[in-house]
Amino acid sequence: MILCVNPNAAIDKTVVVNSFHLNEIHRPQEVRSLPGGKGCNVARALKQLGATPLVSGWVGGYAGQFIEAGLRSEGIEVDFVRLENESRTCLSVLDPVGRTLTEIYEKGEAVPPDKVEEFKKHFQSIIGHYQAVTLSGSLPTGVPTDYYAQLIEIARAASIPVFLDTSGEALRMGIEAQPTLIKPNKKEFADLFGHELSNISDYVDAVGKLTVQRNIQVVLSLGGEGAICGNGANVFQVKPPQVKIQSAVGSGDCLLAGVVYGLTHAFRFDEAVRYGIAAGTANALTIGAGIFEQNDFEWVLSQVLATVY
Repeated sequence: MILCVNPNAAIDKTVVVNSFHLNEIHRPQEVRSLPGGKGCNVARALKQLGATPLVSGWVGGYAGQFIEAGLRSEGIEVDFVRLENESRTCLSVLDPVGRTLTEIYEKGEAVPPDKVEEFKKHFQSIIGHYQAVTLSGSLPTGVPTDYYAQLIEIARAASIPVFLDTSGEALRMGIEAQPTLIKPNKKEFADLFGHELSNISDYVDAVGKLTVQRNIQVVLSLGGEGAICGNGANVFQVKPPQVKIQSAVGSGDCLLAGVVYGLTHAFRFDEAVRYGIAAGTANALTIGAGIFEQNDFEWVLSQVLATVY
């Protein structure tokens, strides 16, 4: 079983609006609401790949009840710490005609200090029961910036692999605690180095240096260009075929899910990344975060190419 920590849970609402324009009334062609947050998306993709995930974090109010009930209805186990305040809602407006995606993410209320400590103690009490743990997304207001680093240290003490997907100071401090693997995107990765990385060669060099200096694995997401990956021994790029994207929301989370699935099933590192790229690309072929068709996944997987540098 894989523990998916989702600290900033939300209701993810996607509305499909053809030819979306500001200051106009629209009637969506489709509306879809799902339990959301990056950890939920990772868990959903893991389940589709055949793993058994459990989602934990904080939820509150009627929105929290929706998130818990929705995950259970999908066959995903939950183990949240409950809050008094209402969990947030995040809105995505997808325009297939204009090929635009407008996202409005609520910030959410602060997590009280006693609940921050309660989850940490809960995490410490359960972590030994899992094959691996994913730490995904931003930290809510009220949660200290080094919180992921604290959880990584707890997991490492229990010899549990940790897969980290966050940004900014939470990522920087998380790396100091030495997770097994990080999965930044291009901007998040460039921010780590404090300067722009302008081409593939820059990314390859930076990934190689980081994997050696920190003794961690890196999967650097490049969107439609796949990922630059390093494990200390090799640096390589894994590229998907060109596809007609419906919605890329959640594709990065599916990428992480595929990598985690592979590495917890004794795949070679490059094979695990190919699985991740196939899951992330297949997700982009449909509407809904962490959702993909098995046929799409298998076709993309057969077309994925890897280049070793």
